[in-house]
Amino acid sequence: MATEGCRRAVTSSFSHSFSRLFLGPWLLLLSPSWEGSQGGLQLAAAKLVGGPVRLSGPRQEYHWRYLSKFGYDIGTGSYSVRLQLHQPKTIAAEAPVQIEIYLDEVWPAVEAEKDVCARKALAKQVLNITVGSDGNWSAWLTGSLSQSVRPHIWYFAVSDCDKSLQNFTHRLKFEFHALQENGSEFSIEMRGMLLCNSLFLACFTVFIWFFVQRTLDFNRKTGNVHPVIWVLAIGMLTQYLAQVFHTLHLWAYKFDGDGIKPLEVLSEILFMLSQVTQTSLLILIGLGYTLLQSRIGELDLMIPMCFMVGVIHIMLVGFGKIKDDAAYKFHENEGPVGWILLTMRLLLYGWFLWAVQASARDGGSKVRNFLDQFRIAGSIYFLAYPTIFLAAKMFAPYLQHGVMSVGLMLMQ
Repeated sequence: MATEGCRRAVTSSFSHSFSRLFLGPWLLLLSPSWEGSQGGLQLAAAKLVGGPVRLSGPRQEYHWRYLSKFGYDIGTGSYSVRLQLHQPKTIAAEAPVQIEIYLDEVWPAVEAEKDVCARKALAKQVLNITVGSDGNWSAWLTGSLSQSVRPHIWYFAVSDCDKSLQNFTHRLKFEFHALQENGSEFSIEMRGMLLCNSLFLACFTVFIWFFVQRTLDFNRKTGNVHPVIWVLAIGMLTQYLAQVFHTLHLWAYKFDGDGIKPLEVLSEILFMLSQVTQTSLLILIGLGYTLLQSRIGELDLMIPMCFMVGVIHIMLVGFGKIKDDAAYKFHENEGPVGWILLTMRLLLYGWFLWAVQASARDGGSKVRNFLDQFRIAGSIYFLAYPTIFLAAKMFAPYLQHGVMSVGLMLMQ
């Protein structure tokens, strides 16, 4: 089950996050650890998640609702939860409800249990929290969770199986904070991602610089640059901006536990558009552009097709963000969005193979020799995402984000 509504910032504004983002790297130099330290300067507040949740009423499934999850590393991490009555604005008396906490090892059994109130038997912790009658926030419910063998993902839910609330659906707001033992607000699946993305951005910057220099040199020697190079440059710069925005979001997340959501959404959109640009260019060349004809000509039908593919990808990003903290989601492309992207990539790959085969029939021996190599290079690119996506499924949930992220970086 997914948290109702989008994840949102609960304590800091965009400007606050932005200022901390640029102060952060300098403050980090004072800290003895990249991801935070017990003995050093504590910069992280905690992972912050908030949103609406419907609870109680005549429908049985509304007596138990998933809130959020957090992956804790070996050691003892902490959490805090509070609730607020949102609709109705007031109730006759305070109502105690329960916060139930589940270990990842039993979560499949929890979801398989049809009687939502019977799920409590599988919880590792069941704690009472009181919903105020006046619409104010409840007191913070705080606790800790320990693991000594390996990292674990813990799932948090709220229930009203004792029917303390009246028999109609109440709309509540919740805030959830989580923190690792070492002071890091990154869930275990995000461990090392700030470092990896920062290093990747540095390498990408060097690569862009060399690409620009060689393009300028080529332009000085020949007097012009082929449109294919311009399209490739646009795709690369779009991808570079996506990486910049994602890295900035991670830096902000390190300091306030929430990051800069507009940058993260824009990063996902730009990354998708860069992939659409590159796949479209591969198919366009496969159809014979620059090989069998110097102008697009009849291939101008590719433009609206590429536009449609781009729009679909942007819509998938939006849908994925709505489900950002869903129980089943361990990386950006988890769940239905990932499977749709995989299907689209395979369909585009089929189109690419057909295009290359058709051009090879119409071209001479030199064109066929080139297309044989081009088919191999294009196949590696088109099949990279499906391979990474399926390979990530073989790893434990808390490792899947790292496998997916590093794999996509290598693909790029």
